[in-house]
Amino acid sequence: MITKNYKSIFSYAAALTIGLFMASCDQEENTGLATLTPTAPTLSVATQVSNASLIEDNSVFTFTATLSETQLVDVKLNIFQVDGDATQGSDFEVTGGLVIPAGSLSASGEVKILADDLVEETETVKIQIGDEKTANATIAPVYMEFTILNYTDGDLAIDLHWDMASTTTDNSGEAIDPTDFADMRLLISTTPDNVNVYDGADGGSFESFVLASDTPDGEYYVVADFYDANSDIVRALNLDVTFNQAGVINNQNFSYPSAISNDNICSNNFYVLTKITKSGNSYTIEDVRINNFENQVVTYSGTDAGYDSQVSTGVDCDGMVISGLNAEWMYDFWGEVIEEEGVVHYTVDGSGVVTIASQYIFTTSYSGSLYPYTVSGTGTYDEATGELYIQYYLDQEGFSPSNWAFDNGYQTTPYFEATLTAN
Repeated sequence: MITKNYKSIFSYAAALTIGLFMASCDQEENTGLATLTPTAPTLSVATQVSNASLIEDNSVFTFTATLSETQLVDVKLNIFQVDGDATQGSDFEVTGGLVIPAGSLSASGEVKILADDLVEETETVKIQIGDEKTANATIAPVYMEFTILNYTDGDLAIDLHWDMASTTTDNSGEAIDPTDFADMRLLISTTPDNVNVYDGADGGSFESFVLASDTPDGEYYVVADFYDANSDIVRALNLDVTFNQAGVINNQNFSYPSAISNDNICSNNFYVLTKITKSGNSYTIEDVRINNFENQVVTYSGTDAGYDSQVSTGVDCDGMVISGLNAEWMYDFWGEVIEEEGVVHYTVDGSGVVTIASQYIFTTSYSGSLYPYTVSGTGTYDEATGELYIQYYLDQEGFSPSNWAFDNGYQTTPYFEATLTAN
């Protein structure tokens, strides 16, 4: 039997338990949070750009901080300048601190590049988002870097950016930054190449250059080539060039998908993006799109060793190359199949004299055996008519097929002749 006093104690305890349960349910319903105990979430930051070059035009770039899970308390992180000579308040403005309110997953801030009328040198600023003082969350600091171009009326600002045409990661699976993957040069040339360079930019990141108003009138080409690049991974690179002229040209942009590859890093590997025609303070910009390796490929048709033939020429990092010599004769007359073709280099001097120094040309197969050949020769090239004439010899470990064919009455010369015309 329960006494009166014990009944009172029991009733009070039951009421207290029910009250706590109801309060707990009310808090769950009011906050939408799964627990009253703060956790230790991770905090990630996504930026609109990580590295950009631009003019002072009040451009705004955003960043967003996102929690891995909502919290019962505000999450605060600091944003501040860590490098560069640009001045906050006059050259740029940045959100000084960011708060993700309790119960929210994210918040956004911005960096604004301010426009002014002062004539200044190019300035830089590096913004750090988050540090070890970030409250109630774990974050790896993220950076936004800006090159701020300052120019006067009549100047033309040129910005070159690039990225890999396909996803590229390091050994840990992290995406490789384009500026770590390739270090490119932005060149201004008086010809569509990287030989007659007037000026340019070659920094450690995306490139920017200002073609000043006092630059002599004329035609200039915007050219990109490699200073250095990743040697372990081969990728095509997308190129992107943007032009600005105060009050006249506003972010005129040209994009070049898979324009150039890092498979060969040398002076011959360059890409001509645009042609600029300057007349006073007026600029006409034309799209060009010349990949030098691809642009130098020329096909020739004609006869080679008495057979209808097609030969191609081009360039690589070591100079001019020719392929297809003797292909028809070797198969149709000699009966050997070309299994592997080498890279044959040749030169043409100022007088049009062609020289093919002795070098490997291909390996053939016959009756289950392999036969390596070398080639050597001389000839002429007429640029006006596009005619290419070559006298050449093949050597198969001391044996000359052309001499054999001559000695046995199959051809009138002890050498092979190729008479070709550019298509």
